[in-house]
Amino acid sequence: MRSFISIAVTAFSLTQYALGGPINGPQSGRCPPGRPAKALYFQTNLPTGNSVVAIPILSNGGIHTGKWSAFATGGIGSAGREAENATAGPDALFSQDSVIVQDNMLFTTNAGSNTISMFRIDPRNPTCLTLVGEPACTLGEFPVAIAYSRRLRMACVVNAGAEDGVTCFSVSARTGLKPLDKSARKLNLGQSTPPLGPTGTVSDIFFTPDSKSLIVMVKGDPPTNVTGFVAVYPVQNGKVSSVPVKSNPTGSVALFGSSMISNTDIIATDAGFGTMKLSLNPQTHEVVADVKTTIDGQVATCWTAFSPKIGSVFVTDIKMNRAQEISTSSGKVVSALNFTNGNGGNIDNIVGGDFLYSLSPSTGKVDIAVISLGCGQGQMKELGTFSIANGANQFSSGIAIYN
Repeated sequence: MRSFISIAVTAFSLTQYALGGPINGPQSGRCPPGRPAKALYFQTNLPTGNSVVAIPILSNGGIHTGKWSAFATGGIGSAGREAENATAGPDALFSQDSVIVQDNMLFTTNAGSNTISMFRIDPRNPTCLTLVGEPACTLGEFPVAIAYSRRLRMACVVNAGAEDGVTCFSVSARTGLKPLDKSARKLNLGQSTPPLGPTGTVSDIFFTPDSKSLIVMVKGDPPTNVTGFVAVYPVQNGKVSSVPVKSNPTGSVALFGSSMISNTDIIATDAGFGTMKLSLNPQTHEVVADVKTTIDGQVATCWTAFSPKIGSVFVTDIKMNRAQEISTSSGKVVSALNFTNGNGGNIDNIVGGDFLYSLSPSTGKVDIAVISLGCGQGQMKELGTFSIANGANQFSSGIAIYN
């Protein structure tokens, strides 16, 4: 394992760059200010001990600079290796959804200890987390993303290392995670631990809204003639199939983060060119390309965040300091917003209420940009960026919201 920056998690401080005055929400026409989310979370992903950072969100959408909490996951973090054989970071896990929130529960990966952790969120104070049970073994190596189905009361994790594959757990708010499998559903990627990427690695895992399918995204690696694919695991009688249906949507290169916009439609990023609108056949479980969208000037568009209210998916690029808005109906670019905070790019992002939050880790700190989404498409407005230092780091990953 390459050397890492080891910083004590107990010494967090929050510094606000600029918020540009009060945030009063959308003010045009008959559109009233929207309801913001209540808390934001990410994982430190430190190999000396992983923690989830919980930050309160203000009524105006901004992040509270005076109150925060950090909660040990009981596991440790890790980072993949980049193509030049250097430790990856930012984008240390090469994935989306390493931290997710559903109802009053938060789930996070521990890539260095091959476990996942579950926390209970206090709805009266969502920055207060309680670890439920013990971290659960993923039956594989280097877990990078988690999916949860409320209907099935099931969480599934995808491992991206030498021992790859999907493992599922029953979920109890009282006792935590109970394994449903004796072994992981293999993807057979031929990776190492930590994996070599970002291409040729696992990208994301998620259930369809109707919980009838579990989907895994895997990037291709054109220089080595490795073809990426979408693996769909049918769900029947409350059980996830052991064998996936694999598809390679025409024109895809390196499918990354994804947002389900219906039971059969997906907006996915592709680091090779921009985004793809994909269609899932619920009978055959095959996934085909619907709309391919090239984003001008993009370097590696990788993460998505869906706003059902606006009808848009917002995507970010690790090398471009901006957000692109993609229409869920057309699959095309609606608008773009260039950030003014001077960062090199952004990784994970999430929609909370009427705001978009975008994570930009770097050595010694994590920046979180706050963007108002307005009341319709094409109304993005940068509100400011907050910096979290003295504990956050370039390996920090994942972002989730408690609404």
